[in-house]
Amino acid sequence: MSFVKIMRITVAVLFVVVLAVIARYFMVRSQEETGVPVKTDEIVQKKVEKREKPEHFEFKGEEKSLHVKADKQFIAEDDNYHAEGSVEIIFFKEREGQDVLLSGGKVIYDKDMTRFRSSDQAKARFKDLLVESVLLNYDNEEENFWTEEGARFSSRRLTGSAQKMYYQMKQEKIKLQGDVHLQIEPKTETSSTLKVTGRMLDYNEKSKQGKIEGDVKLFYGESRATAEIMRFELYPDGEQIKTLILEKNAWASLVVKEKENRPSPDQSPLFVQSVKREIEGEEIRMRFFQENSELQEVEAQRDSSFKFISSTGDFTRILAESAKFIFNNEGELEEFQALKNAKIVKQAENPDEARVIEGDSFNKKRYSDVLHVKGKGPYDAKMSSLGSNVFAEEMTIFLDSSNLEVKRGVKVILKSKTGENRPVGIFSKEQPVFIQAREMRFFAEQKRFLFNRDIKIWQQKKVLGAEEIELFEETGQILCTGRVESTLPHTTKEGKEEKIKISSQKMMYFPEENLVVYQEKGCLTVKDAILRARFISVYLGEENKGIQKIVAREKVIILQSMGEARGEEAIYNPEEESLELLGNPVFIDKDKGTTEGDKLTFYMADGRILVENKDRERSVTVIKRER
Repeated sequence: MSFVKIMRITVAVLFVVVLAVIARYFMVRSQEETGVPVKTDEIVQKKVEKREKPEHFEFKGEEKSLHVKADKQFIAEDDNYHAEGSVEIIFFKEREGQDVLLSGGKVIYDKDMTRFRSSDQAKARFKDLLVESVLLNYDNEEENFWTEEGARFSSRRLTGSAQKMYYQMKQEKIKLQGDVHLQIEPKTETSSTLKVTGRMLDYNEKSKQGKIEGDVKLFYGESRATAEIMRFELYPDGEQIKTLILEKNAWASLVVKEKENRPSPDQSPLFVQSVKREIEGEEIRMRFFQENSELQEVEAQRDSSFKFISSTGDFTRILAESAKFIFNNEGELEEFQALKNAKIVKQAENPDEARVIEGDSFNKKRYSDVLHVKGKGPYDAKMSSLGSNVFAEEMTIFLDSSNLEVKRGVKVILKSKTGENRPVGIFSKEQPVFIQAREMRFFAEQKRFLFNRDIKIWQQKKVLGAEEIELFEETGQILCTGRVESTLPHTTKEGKEEKIKISSQKMMYFPEENLVVYQEKGCLTVKDAILRARFISVYLGEENKGIQKIVAREKVIILQSMGEARGEEAIYNPEEESLELLGNPVFIDKDKGTTEGDKLTFYMADGRILVENKDRERSVTVIKRER
């Protein structure tokens, strides 16, 4: 190769080297003055000088992608950019309203401008969300915020804090960990602030659904709730709770504001108009009205308990494996269901005035004031109070009146009451009274039982049966119709116990007179004597202590093995075991003919019949029956 040609090549190489050195010099100078790296050929870097505080923009194509503003900016030994002194970085997003502002006393970021770390009063703003932390990280590519150094955040009426935070902007999801606190301010001044605490929170802004875990506590005015897990869903406006689910050892105490004109007259006496509702269960689900945030629906699962407390202190408590309540926007109960081992305890102000209802299921349908109670089998549905226990397979309770209707078999126990002045009908107040029937109704206002079909009432050896029996619990009055049959035990003067059986078509007990009256086809059976009459009256002793006497009137007939006697009136003395027949009595002996007198006296103990005449010289005839 010629010398000239070699020189030409050498000069050309040197020229290229010089150009490269010059180009590098300008590039380094430019980087030292601006501190903003060049990313790709697509990004055009521009420099804007504003006195002592430079501002830098980056563009993708024709669109701004980044705006950096700081007091000082440099590349440190870690090969990252360091911006210090009132740093503000705006990340411009293609999605409208999605721009992100990151600020702090110091921001470190890589040359690709992907990962940013802000400290010294670090703040990030996205939409209306403001996040503050000692140290805040941001991934511009993934569009995620996170910190493990504690964070405070606020958004419209929402404020909160946590030890750790992770926020995904694209997915609009936030995750908080460690000492989580949330606070939602109300729309109106009359509403209360909602506060929630826990150890972990996950929330999806798109679905408006979230979950808080770990010793969850909720506060809303005087209302409280606790659980291990709380799931929630907001209405689309993101400002009102739509549903709230408490899981694992859930408990809630919901305080209802009293209204000036609360409709107490039409409210069910069983489900009082409550000012507080206490709820327990392994899981509690609540749904709220959007317009006024009132409770619309509440359901508890597994060992649930609901307690409705009135302003006067009386309450209704419902226990069941699961229970569900639906309210209107006035807070009144519309629908109710309780399943498996269900129980209702109604406690009045007076502790003695408690009422308990038990069954396998309770059901109250909407637009109905009827509560249906069902047991698994016969007599498994139960209602008990201070004065009585009622057992059946099914019960219907009329909530507006507290009336009760029972079909398909019923058992009732009327309890003895200490200090009660009146007996239970013809029965003693000192012992319980047992009742069986096919059907029963109880009218609460009158305190009246109405039993129908195949009725049997008994207390020890005293028995009463009929097709229909009305029993007034408060007065003790009894009215019976249809095949009335009664067995009344009594003790003779010798101390021997005997049974008196009386039957008729009607029977009435008048407690004021201690009087029992049998009407229509009355029949009295004493030992081997049968007495028939239109009316049979039984006079009881004071406080229902035994029978004083029995009086039969109109068309009296006495039947015995040796004959029959007729008259208009008969008086039976149970102590003497004597039966007097008056009103032109006549005794017709099967073998000896007819005997008349003014009075016939039958002695049941020895079988004698005494015939007395008053018109003539007092004559007495004794007829001795063969035994």
